[in-house]
Amino acid sequence: MKKILSVFLGILIMVGTFSSCSKPSSNQGSSDNKSLNKSQIEIIQATNPEKLPQVARDRKDTLIVGTTAPNGTFNPIYSGSLYDSWVCSLIFDGLISNDAEGNPIPNVAEKWDISEDGKTYTFYIKKGIKFHDGKELTAEDVAFTFTAICDPNYDGPRTDAVMYLEGYEEYNKDKENKVKEVKGIKVIDPYTIQFTLTEAQAPAIWNFGYGILPKHYYVFEKGNIKKLKDLFLKPMGSGAYTLKNYKPGAEVVFEKNPNYWKGEPKIKTIVMKVTNANTVVQELTSGNVDIDAVGKPEMVELIKQAGFFNIYSYPSNSYGYIGLNLRDERFKDKRVRQALMYGLDRKGFINAYYKGNGQVCNAPVSPVSWAYTDEINQYEYNPDLANKLLDEAGWVKKEDGFRYKDGKKFIIHWMTYTGSKYVESLIPIVKDNWGKLGIEVVPELMEFGTLVEKVYDKREFEMYNMAWSLSIDPDPSGIFSKAQDVPGGNNSVGWVNEESEKLMKQGLTEFNQEKRKEIYKQWNKLANEELPYLFLSYNKDNVAVSCRVKGVNPSPYIDWTYDIQNVEIVDVK
Repeated sequence: MKKILSVFLGILIMVGTFSSCSKPSSNQGSSDNKSLNKSQIEIIQATNPEKLPQVARDRKDTLIVGTTAPNGTFNPIYSGSLYDSWVCSLIFDGLISNDAEGNPIPNVAEKWDISEDGKTYTFYIKKGIKFHDGKELTAEDVAFTFTAICDPNYDGPRTDAVMYLEGYEEYNKDKENKVKEVKGIKVIDPYTIQFTLTEAQAPAIWNFGYGILPKHYYVFEKGNIKKLKDLFLKPMGSGAYTLKNYKPGAEVVFEKNPNYWKGEPKIKTIVMKVTNANTVVQELTSGNVDIDAVGKPEMVELIKQAGFFNIYSYPSNSYGYIGLNLRDERFKDKRVRQALMYGLDRKGFINAYYKGNGQVCNAPVSPVSWAYTDEINQYEYNPDLANKLLDEAGWVKKEDGFRYKDGKKFIIHWMTYTGSKYVESLIPIVKDNWGKLGIEVVPELMEFGTLVEKVYDKREFEMYNMAWSLSIDPDPSGIFSKAQDVPGGNNSVGWVNEESEKLMKQGLTEFNQEKRKEIYKQWNKLANEELPYLFLSYNKDNVAVSCRVKGVNPSPYIDWTYDIQNVEIVDVK
């Protein structure tokens, strides 16, 4: 359930990890995720802690974490960006979490049972967990949270967590408020709740990891979910921290919850401070930021030279991509999408930008995943083939060097975000490579939050670039299913494919890991052929953690918010 740090990431798919590869099992961490190779995690220790700047030494009770600006969607059933998810991780707790290896572990639920047929999940909630206002968290709050996702007017990205519950369709399609409850959500007693699915699914346990909303605070009448959205900037959960202040584009400030059920946090104040590619090194080396992700190798080297940071380096469970609006007639033609892939020197870009810390991506699954395969088309840079495909698609190159079809020039308006060296390096390569094919590319830079709104909420774009921080379980339906092809859903590009839907369903209902792996191999081959995205890159995450901070140990499945109550600030001599 934990999200992953990454320097260039824009969007996040939350939840998910690998569940049992035999029949559905019960209770605490019974999955056996073998996708994480610990030898891939490199830790570069601080060499000169004594060089820690005085400004950091004097900051005794405040942790400052560098971040891209959150969007202000501070609600676990709505948050879409990685950075909003960090906010939610501090404020809210879910029924379950995961360990560093990606196995499910208890959280709000002290244990769980799964029925023999794999359809019914029963969670036993720990007693005495209090929300920030002192009221106890019960099964009613859990039921309220998941029923809210089922609401007819729910327009967030979490539908895949509830769409297979018994009674979901009846409740969701009921606009007249005749259906009062979701059949598959049953409160047994104040500390026991049961969820029943229409069919058994391998990764279903991870549908229950979202933060729990207090019913008494967020309560709304069915259909009036706007009331819940009106509280985005006034979140309340049961987490280790409460929101104190939010300055859009600048910072988010948190204060510790002294009554946190896992124990009083050791750090009084946490600040998520907005940094970017141009400021991150200065903010870190000056002592003004304690934790941040650094991308380019030369940045990592500067942080190493500072001497007072521990640097965690590991393959990111993520990938970068270019999204095309497949509702646009130009991009509906698969040959055009393939031409754009063949016509982009992705390897050259990655070698120049990452300098050995990245690799070309050809399918939407990370190399850290057990479902990864490289037995697919590699789309090596081939301008001749790209030109041939464009010719076949009817895009004719004229005397001016540009391509036309039906009298219209091939121009792509590319929405992207500011403050990113990745973007700054990618723009000239895309313009040059595709320009040689006869395609004009017009970049339009904007704040990341604005880009998210245009792409996911309004779906008003031709092309954009972002990245996904992935779940541990390889199920792709949370991004690419037909159900996500709605405003606010994750399938912003509008890729709906019958074979894809069939394979995704097979993957969900197969419990043998080797058989699932074969299903996802077929699915990745399909995605590689159809190109719902133009896949760009995998990278390494490099996370700098000040030597004054203890208890933060990021890795592919763990971010800095993990067990935040145990993180502490120590004196450095």
